[in-house]
Amino acid sequence: MRRVAVLIVVLAVPASAIALELVTNGAFESDLAPAWKEDALGAAASVSRSTGYDGDPDYEVLVQKGTGNGHSTLSQIIVIPSVDVTVSLSTKIEVSATSGGPWAGAGVALHYEDSLGETLGTTMIVGRTADCPWVDTPTLHMIPAPDQEWNSVQLTVGDELANLPGVDMMAVHQIRVSLFGQVGGDC
Repeated sequence: MRRVAVLIVVLAVPASAIALELVTNGAFESDLAPAWKEDALGAAASVSRSTGYDGDPDYEVLVQKGTGNGHSTLSQIIVIPSVDVTVSLSTKIEVSATSGGPWAGAGVALHYEDSLGETLGTTMIVGRTADCPWVDTPTLHMIPAPDQEWNSVQLTVGDELANLPGVDMMAVHQIRVSLFGQVGGDC
């Protein structure tokens, strides 16, 4: 089972007294559409919004991909005023796969895009199984999820882009935030 449950996703611009939240419905308290877009490929892929995934009365969203190659993704594009934005989120990432071939990965991805929507680079807060073929590159930085419990993550986009030497920081115009589960290797 490949699952990512996300409580809150916030992109905020620091200001002198108050932060401006850039994500629409980042706490998932309203219906997902139209701000969030769903994409699925393969069987056993789903996105659900409900209360109680983390034991509180607030809404969370669960992105899940079960057995069989494919993915399940929930995403939103956010135009940013500069790379001086902070991403804050709470996430629970669970991954598993049988050994010897099939692999799984799940997490939250920040895809840094130019003004035409071309992806320049990606940061992933990710859980993945041993056979997952993903590796860090000059345009991909993976931050391992510490465990399969609820964790809070906060990062500043400009600082994170320093981990991606293949990305022109000045060309970043927007961020596509994606919650995803993916399976490969013909499981």
